[in-house]
Amino acid sequence: MNSLKKLFHILSLTLFSLLVMSAVCFAEKPDIKSDSQRFDFSTMRYVLDGNVTVSWSNRVIKADHAQVSIATLEVWAQDNITLRQDDIFFRGDVLHVAGGSNSADINGNTLFERGDLKITADNASFSWDTKIADFKNNVKITEAGNTRKINHLQYNVITGEFILEE
Repeated sequence: MNSLKKLFHILSLTLFSLLVMSAVCFAEKPDIKSDSQRFDFSTMRYVLDGNVTVSWSNRVIKADHAQVSIATLEVWAQDNITLRQDDIFFRGDVLHVAGGSNSADINGNTLFERGDLKITADNASFSWDTKIADFKNNVKITEAGNTRKINHLQYNVITGEFILEE
């Protein structure tokens, strides 16, 4: 029975290793720069500190600290974070980008800027699939010199339309 258990564990670890390696081989690998970095085998993440820049496709994340999973294309960033893609710009305290689901969550002192539009909120999320930015709590919209406050806003970055205002 013990040998059967051992065989199962070996096969499981082999399968897991193959899945991780294939994800790493076929996923678009980000360009990672920082003052210091190490790989944490317990979490399978790169741990980055100081002047962190993570970029892939035309997305660029900057932060003071971050962790990156190459296998899942996830980024967890803290302190002075920015997320930029083309003319879209987010800033905040904490960021999580889930590459597999093509989404980003920005929390704390969130700022979105695009052209003359400026939106601040406690937190925001963005979907690259739907192109919708969702802002919640203490939302302040400044556009063409006019400012208004609401609690919840959804904004389509392609059409430039406010979809939901509460």
